[in-house]
Amino acid sequence: MRALRSWSWVIVGLVAVGLVLAAGRGLGLRWDPFDLQGRRLEAARSRAVAAEADAHARRAERDGDRMVSRETETVRQTEIEVGRVTATAIQQAREADDADVPLAPDRVRRLDDHDRELCRHAPALCAGAGTPDPAGRGDAALPPRHAGTIAHARGSGDGLYGAR
Repeated sequence: MRALRSWSWVIVGLVAVGLVLAAGRGLGLRWDPFDLQGRRLEAARSRAVAAEADAHARRAERDGDRMVSRETETVRQTEIEVGRVTATAIQQAREADDADVPLAPDRVRRLDDHDRELCRHAPALCAGAGTPDPAGRGDAALPPRHAGTIAHARGSGDGLYGAR
């Protein structure tokens, strides 16, 4: 051993440490004094959680868009059907046998009262709504003294139909 000098002992020691480290790694031993592996693992987990939350948000957004599309289509179909039914009802009212018969004054008053009551319960329906086409001759079918009252009520926004 005398033959080995101090440099030789340093080299032998480094080789021995290298062999021990290589054997330890081969056996699955890890030395991570700064916990770099743990930091990488935590960063990967946080990215996975964020990606999962983003995917969930995208699915919820897609489902919401589908639901809104279905509801919009349903409302559109309902509006079309209401338009058809209304057109049919208007046509039937125009072709009715009593379309040109003047209304009795008490009936006109009752209808006006009902209009005002409906407007009281749902003012948004009365404000600024256009007047539908009257059945038959419309206001002209009313006795002259009531036709002005109805026109005045419609013009003032008090009636169901709002201003003309």
